[in-house]
Amino acid sequence: MSDTPPSVLVRPPADTDAPSIARLMDELGYAATPEQTRARLARVAGDEAYAACVAEVEGEVAGFLGLQRGWAYEHDRPFARIITLVVDARVRRRGVGARLVEFAKGWARERGAYVLMLNTNVRREEAHRFYESMGFSRTGYRYARALD
Repeated sequence: MSDTPPSVLVRPPADTDAPSIARLMDELGYAATPEQTRARLARVAGDEAYAACVAEVEGEVAGFLGLQRGWAYEHDRPFARIITLVVDARVRRRGVGARLVEFAKGWARERGAYVLMLNTNVRREEAHRFYESMGFSRTGYRYARALD
């Protein structure tokens, strides 16, 4: 991929994108096979509370975004959450992530969400800077406990 700012096509993922999405998930630190990726995408396909898209640059999948819409007990309007956002390291800082966030904002607004939120690992300082540059604010802590 060249060093010039890319032309980014944001589109729904196709079944043939599973190997590329799996590679991106691995880059994010979540190992997945193409078969696992296909199954995970199929699990939420057709569920209006979820959306996914890929960012294509020069004919290659260079980013992936997964979204969820849901309800909270403390608000009357739904929330939207970025579940997964990853951009190929070869095209980071070239507008691909920003295009995916813009897609997420539009999707959330169309569904009446009062907020677009996400979680990110405390070690991903580059991601924190990116999200802050996109207008996100740090609002709290996330705690998790494995149930296995």
